[in-house]
Amino acid sequence: MDYNLLEKTEIWVTGINMQRVNLTDLAAAVAEVLHLEPSEVMVVDVRENLVTLDILRRTVRAEDVAGKQAALLDRLAVLPGVTLEPDAAVHSDGVLGVIALDPGEVPGVLSRTQEMTRSILSAIARRAIIYSTGFEVQRGMIEDTNSPFIQSTLEERGFQVTVGPVLEDAEGAVARAFNEAVNTGYGLAITTGGVGAEAKDRSVEGLLRVDPSAATAWLVKYEKGQGRHEKEGVRIAVGQLGPTLMITLPGPHDEVRTAMPIICRHLEKGPDKFSLAEEIATAIRTVLAKKMQHWNHHTVSQAHN
Repeated sequence: MDYNLLEKTEIWVTGINMQRVNLTDLAAAVAEVLHLEPSEVMVVDVRENLVTLDILRRTVRAEDVAGKQAALLDRLAVLPGVTLEPDAAVHSDGVLGVIALDPGEVPGVLSRTQEMTRSILSAIARRAIIYSTGFEVQRGMIEDTNSPFIQSTLEERGFQVTVGPVLEDAEGAVARAFNEAVNTGYGLAITTGGVGAEAKDRSVEGLLRVDPSAATAWLVKYEKGQGRHEKEGVRIAVGQLGPTLMITLPGPHDEVRTAMPIICRHLEKGPDKFSLAEEIATAIRTVLAKKMQHWNHHTVSQAHN
């Protein structure tokens, strides 16, 4: 079972005295006890009788950290230059506080935690947040028809839905919104708009900052640099971080309407980000192809008239 550290990644050791201690070795010793990579633990502060370390990852395995205080102190005690006082202890403000559990308490605590985790994840899975993007929506130049539609579609299926603020066309703003959705317990986060080929379209790039392995799928491809197109084309992205599924959809309403039944179907069976991205893109490409056929037919008819 994994614990999400929820930004509470620091642990500190009190009652520790150090004399010319190699901090890299100290961090590596902590990593060894907690079954982490040496690069995932860093000493961030050293004071009199106190050392603070940061765990450089979002999640840890419960069984790797619970009840490990004695083992951790024993490992530190044999490092050159380290002396521990009789009341030495390991502390954390977050879930890493389980390090200090008595080993005899660990099985019962982990069992109760697993049940609580299942309950929490079940609740998170039914919470969704929606963000529209773009200055034209921010300034009220156009009506946001996407958010109400997505909200009603999800609420009909039992979701608790929040409509978030309209995001500016900026990679950082989109990334912050997705990170906030993850950290505040939303199981689904959707943006609409900002997936185009112009420089201002940054929704996909924002999602990729949060999940670099996110699945992307092309809707349209262009010759790069042609006209206003600074990117190769229009694409969507689907990412996953912990229990949170993140999706960037296009702005046109008919494309959002095309995507939502596919998203709902995948949510029911347990989504795979790669198959979901491709299925959404395939459906939208079909819509775009029909639009193009209609436009071509209309153009020919006009020319004949």
